[in-house]
Amino acid sequence: MPITTLEPTVAAALNRSGASEALPAAAVSALWKGQIIEAIKVIRLERNLDLKDAKDQVEAYLRQQPVLKKKIEQNQVDTRDGLLRWAAFLLIGGAGLAYFLQ
Repeated sequence: MPITTLEPTVAAALNRSGASEALPAAAVSALWKGQIIEAIKVIRLERNLDLKDAKDQVEAYLRQQPVLKKKIEQNQVDTRDGLLRWAAFLLIGGAGLAYFLQ
């Protein structure tokens, strides 16, 4: 469906998000490293955009790149799982230490 057939507000949002534009190489590189915030910063600096527009461009790019999106989601899951393991380790270790110190 061409953008012109959409309602004006939706068409304007799609055009403003730059969904059809390629991202700067530094932003793509940051995304492949899993650094979404860094990619947004690069886009904001290089294109002089506000935070929302830069974030929209990154999200549009990720929708067009399902392999990259899946990789980033898997990295986030792995990071969260690692943090949960460390939290459990520290809680158990703290409880054990408290038991032996009493």
